[in-house]
Amino acid sequence: MTTKKIILIDDDQDINAQNKTALESAGFETLIAFSAKEGFEKLLKTKANLVVLDVVMEYENSGLELARKISSNTELKNTPIILLTSDGNNPKWMQQDGHTWDNIVKILDKPVKPMDLVK
Repeated sequence: MTTKKIILIDDDQDINAQNKTALESAGFETLIAFSAKEGFEKLLKTKANLVVLDVVMEYENSGLELARKISSNTELKNTPIILLTSDGNNPKWMQQDGHTWDNIVKILDKPVKPMDLVK
C-alpha cells in the first residue's frame, strides 16, 4: 500500500509544524510549503493526494487564488483541497466569482484540532 502524500500550505510555521506532526503520526507523508507559489511548485512535482491550504497568507498569492489555480489546472483539478480559515462558517469569498469549487472537500476552522484534520 502506498503512503498518501499531503502538502500543507500555510505561512505560519507553528501551524504547519502542528499539522505535520498530527498527519505523520497517522501515517501520512507530509510536505510543507510556506507560500502559494512554493506549494504549487511542490504539488506539480509530487502530485500529492491532498492539499491542506490556508486561505489567508501574507506572502505572494492568497490560498484562495491557489485553490482556483489548482482547480483550473488540467493535471491537478481533481486534487482534493481542505481549506483552513478563521471564516469557515461563513465562506462568502467562495461565492464571489461563480468559480466551481468541486475539489474543495472540507473547510475547517483555524486553528484546527489535530484529530479533526486527521479525520
